[in-house]
Amino acid sequence: MRKEQEITLIRKAREGDTAAFGEIVRRYQNLVFATAFQILRDRPLAEDAAQEAFVKAFRSLINLRTESSFPPWLRKITRNLALASRKEQRRFGALEEAGALYSPPADAGPEADREQRESDAFGEEVRRIVSSLSDALRFPVLLCHIDDLSTRDAARFLGITEGALRKRLHDGKKKLQERIVRMAEKSFQVYRLPPDFAKRCICGCQRSQAVKNGKEERG
Repeated sequence: MRKEQEITLIRKAREGDTAAFGEIVRRYQNLVFATAFQILRDRPLAEDAAQEAFVKAFRSLINLRTESSFPPWLRKITRNLALASRKEQRRFGALEEAGALYSPPADAGPEADREQRESDAFGEEVRRIVSSLSDALRFPVLLCHIDDLSTRDAARFLGITEGALRKRLHDGKKKLQERIVRMAEKSFQVYRLPPDFAKRCICGCQRSQAVKNGKEERG
């Protein structure tokens, strides 16, 4: 959809044309859902927030200053609603992470359980690292690399130039790489032997040899 077509649809929607707004919804529904989902981490809640965002946008089109500013305006509405929803959910308890939890078969054995726990722990750590990025870096990375959006669409939705988006993607990926490397180095500590390992081995060998020599002398 060209920008001129979008402006025409928005103007019609301002006049109450729901069919025209439906075209707008189809164009932006994935972007809006992705924005809500990255905040709420729960598919049903994100879907509700996305739907509410479009309804609120339709009712508030009269307040839109210029048609060209619609994408970032819609994103702001979505973000505010998702944040409000997350705050409300926290009043009733911890918000569950989105995604189905895999349960290995009962006969899978301890090895499968261990591998699943390691996989879950790694996935959780990666999500934590991504969440630690600032909004300015996190959203470009999520939209372009996880939700597979073009840099052009993502930039317009975020209300920045495509050049600025590419710069944020570069900075975001660099920070992610640095933090994932640090995470890997920390994980590898589990497989590193303590500094005194060789000394302890030697001492054990010496004790074993002493016991053996004592038995031979008694024999």
